[in-house]
Formats: sequence, structure tokens, C-alpha cells
Amino acid sequence: MFHFYFTRRTTPGWWLLILLGFGIPTPETIVGCTVGIVGGRATIDGRPLLWKNRDSSFRDNEVAFFRGPRYDFIGIINADDTTQVWMGVNTAGFAVMNSESLDQPGDSIDTEGFFMKKALGLCGDLQDFEKLLQATNQAPGRGTRSNFGCIDAFGQAAFFETGNRSFVRIDTRDPVAAPAGALVRANFSMTGRGDDNAYGTWRFHRARKLFDQAINSGRMDHRFILQKTARDLVLPDIDPYPLPFVGRQGIAPEGAIKTQESINRHRTVSCAVFHGVKPGEAPGLTTLWVILGEPVAGIAVPLWPVAGTLAELDGKGGSELNRRIQAIESELYPYGRWPNYIDTKKLVGSRTAIQPDFHDFEAGVFSATERALQSWRLDLPDLQTIRDFQTEQIRRVLRFLR
Repeated sequence: MFHFYFTRRTTPGWWLLILLGFGIPTPETIVGCTVGIVGGRATIDGRPLLWKNRDSSFRDNEVAFFRGPRYDFIGIINADDTTQVWMGVNTAGFAVMNSESLDQPGDSIDTEGFFMKKALGLCGDLQDFEKLLQATNQAPGRGTRSNFGCIDAFGQAAFFETGNRSFVRIDTRDPVAAPAGALVRANFSMTGRGDDNAYGTWRFHRARKLFDQAINSGRMDHRFILQKTARDLVLPDIDPYPLPFVGRQGIAPEGAIKTQESINRHRTVSCAVFHGVKPGEAPGLTTLWVILGEPVAGIAVPLWPVAGTLAELDGKGGSELNRRIQAIESELYPYGRWPNYIDTKKLVGSRTAIQPDFHDFEAGVFSATERALQSWRLDLPDLQTIRDFQTEQIRRVLRFLR
């Protein structure tokens, strides 16, 4: 029987690896992202959650498997670019993601993807990540101005609001910063300058409201984040629910809304929710739920770094799952004159609406995965069992999306 408790690769002086640098940055030309963390005390099952809606100009996203210097890991990447990782989890149960925060101090940005790839290969818990930040506070610094969110297999869940050569840790256990046990960020920091660089305030307030509602009603879990928060379409001046939207936004067609400021945006290229473990549980059961495309157009699939390679989600020239979700996105955004407006009638309210069928199918994936996890928590399976289950769920989703 394979047990998911891993021995660290204790190469002498492994922290010296951080001095090798993080490579030459590739700019994220459109900043964005809405992110959140929920500590175990606020979730239904007592396990922490980490969430990111990735907003970017890079539409082609994949999930890749990496062998790191201490831990193997899986991460969401730009297609065919293995130099950077935009959110991921390793075999120790450590997960990390980020949102850009330009109100943090420093004059350089866009090495976050290099930094997170480095962290996933080296860090087994939040203390390791904090050491990495401390080490890279030294000149010349990290080149990051970002909110890094992390969870680990020891029940820890926190944001690290970072500048080029500084950081502040904000924990979900902090009764002042996180009275409900959860934290949300968009593209500014609580410890930032508070100037005009603050970006995404509407997404921040909307996501925090949804988190609070779920926690207060005892509904906070990975399903809620994926199906309610990540797909939310409420705008500052328009609440389109219940869908379809029956009004008109400006001169756009009836039922169309511009997904510029909503949490689910026309520029959201992937979504991840990391469902952690309780202290003492096998770290390898930390689950990455990923939607390789805009959340309203896709279905979440469960992944585990211990399962190894991901041929179905990481192909030359892009992922087949990502291509199929992009085809659905094209159907949802049919207006040439208004390219950023979604047709809500194609989500709900017509014979060809996708949301009811998508939600029902996704609920089946959730249920099958929960049954598997319940069994695995009692009796840890061998790796092949996990690989086979993961492959089965990916292929089920691919067949459905045809």
C-alpha cells in the first residue's frame, strides 16, 4: 500500500537554490484575478480551501506535472510555457496562487509565475514559504508585487502581501483580519499604499459578500466556490439574477451583459479551487479542482499531484479540454460589435442553454469524487487507483463537452 507521507529531499544548502534567480519575466499584459482563502474552521468539512479566478490575456491554459528539487507538483500554465506556474499544489499538500497587487512597494513586477514554480518545488508548508520570502527580501529582491495565497497539510491558510523586498502575512486564524475565517483579495492589498493602483474593488466586495453568505449559512465548500462564486456575473450596476437577464445594458442586445467587472469575466482564462486536508490526513489527498477556461463555460475536474503526468490536460500546442471550453465561450459571446458581452440566454432560458445540464453533470463529478475521497481517507490506495480515477473523470468531462 502506498502512503502519502513524503520524506523531504534534504539536499544540503537547498535554500541556495533561490539565489539562482527566477528567469526573464513574460508580462501578464492584462492584470486581474480574484482570489480567496477559507480556513478549516469556516468550511463544512473542516478542510481549508484556496481559490483563484485567473484573468489574463493568455487564453490557452494547461495543467502540467513537474518534478521539483524537493517535491513534485502540478500547476496551471500558459500553453507550452513550463517556465512559470500561475497556481499549483505539490505532493506535500502545499498549494499557492496569487493576484497581482500594484499598490505594494517596488518598481519591478511579473516574476510571480517563476516565483510560484520555485515555491512549489521547495516548500512543504507555510513556514517554508515564509523562509523563501525572507530570503528573497534581500537585494535585488523578487520582482513581485502580489498577494500570494497558500494552504498546507497542517491546517494553515494565509495571504502573504508582498512587495519587491517586503511582505506581511495575514492569516485566516486572525480574529481581526478574518473574523469569519476567510480572506478575499482582488488586485490590491490591505497593507498596500491605498492609492490609485487599487484595482478590482467591486470584485473584492462581491466575492467577500458571497463568502460571508456561504459561511454564515453553513454552505462553504469547494462546490459553492466553483458553482456560485467563480461563475458570478453580478456587476456594480446590474444584478442579472435570476438568469437570463431580461434587461438591456446600454445599446447592447437584450439579455447581454458586459463581463468586465464581474468575478467571472470575459478575460477569465482558468479557475482553480484547492481542497485541502485536515492535519494528520494524507497530504497527497489535497485535491485541485480546475476549470481550464472561463468558469461559466466549463466543468471542473479533480486532480492530484501524486497521480503524475497529465497527458489529457497538457498537450503540445494546448490542452484539448481548454480548446473545447473555448469553443463554448465563442458560443456565449456571439456579438461581433460587443465582443465582451455574454448572451445570458445561452446560459439559461433557451432550448440550447448550457447551465442546467452543465451543473447537473458537474454535480455527478463532485459526488463521484467525494465517494472516492471518503474511501481513500479510510484506506489509502495505490497510485494507480488514483491515476485511473483521475483519468476517468477527465475523459468523462471531455466526452460531455463534445
